[in-house]
Amino acid sequence: MIILKERNLIRKNKNLIKDKKILLRVDYNVEIKKGKILDDYRIKESLETIRFLQKNKAKQIILITHFGRPKKQEREFSIRKLLPFLKRIFKNIKYFYWRPGLNVPEYPLIILENIRFFKEEERNDEKFAKELSKLGDLYINDAFSTSHRKHASLDKIKKFIPYYFGLNFEKEINNLNLVFEFFKKNKSVGVVIGGIKFETKIKLIEKFLEKAELIILVGGLANTFLKAKGFEVGSSIFDEEYLNYIKKFYSSKLLLPFDFITQRGHLYLGEIKGTDIIYDTGYISINIFLEELKKVKLVIWNGPLGKIEKKEYKKGSLTFAKGLKEINNKKIIGGGETLSIANKIFKNDKNTFLSTGGGAMLYYLANGNLPIFEK
Repeated sequence: MIILKERNLIRKNKNLIKDKKILLRVDYNVEIKKGKILDDYRIKESLETIRFLQKNKAKQIILITHFGRPKKQEREFSIRKLLPFLKRIFKNIKYFYWRPGLNVPEYPLIILENIRFFKEEERNDEKFAKELSKLGDLYINDAFSTSHRKHASLDKIKKFIPYYFGLNFEKEINNLNLVFEFFKKNKSVGVVIGGIKFETKIKLIEKFLEKAELIILVGGLANTFLKAKGFEVGSSIFDEEYLNYIKKFYSSKLLLPFDFITQRGHLYLGEIKGTDIIYDTGYISINIFLEELKKVKLVIWNGPLGKIEKKEYKKGSLTFAKGLKEINNKKIIGGGETLSIANKIFKNDKNTFLSTGGGAMLYYLANGNLPIFEK
């Protein structure tokens, strides 16, 4: 479990901000479809730190972010694509195509080109980090959601510039630490995990099988478990790589769905045929999940219950979210797709923390640490 020290929190060191150039690492890796951002939660969560810096008279704020997974420098992944949205939030923001060796113009608020346009970023290259550090006087990491990556703008840059954590990063750690405190006090925790790839979830599942009261698997993860146990899942998506591993896997804490929405409509597990495709979790399973989650003090939810990219298969996740809100316990919800469902439903809900992290949230809860803190 990470305990952030006051000397590393920008909130506790506001006297250092005045007249300084601030490098602020944010995560504006959002999904855009048909000219619209599907969920701007991560962008809005960076506002508190930016306003804090402005209030304390920073000379300049330089935003660093990645966007998508570019292989080279494809136009579709340029930060320019985000500018129309960002200008609605930050009226005075300017874009600059920075490369190593260049100075940044003296605008009060500036955003650099996609940091992943440079291969040195993902290599955690020291020389690249040093060039980046020359742009500012202080560095602030407010990108919790990507801090499970040892990249130059998150990790190696620590060697060359005073390094602090922003208000959103601090909030993430403090809220996720609640999970470890519940375990320490033997308070009951229930976990709902969706998605497809076991590789990113297996360590968390193994840890929570030991610590949590209940683990509910949905989506592709549930399909993989059912397939490994000999059930017919038709042509549904599953993770073939982990089938043999799961065959040896058993725990009474695990709960799986047994009714589904397919291209043929609502089907029970035994009714699924070879050509059927599971697209969503059935309402009977959802009701049972919600009844079981009433028995725990804290619920962690990461991953949708179905293929929410299609409107007709969002219903399971929406029904689950609305039912979960009615339960009077603590909730921690994260993951990009999950947030797109939960954001409006749980907005301003005092019992719920919405994490900007998907992979970072899972990594931290599974390991109690993040790569940027490791030596």
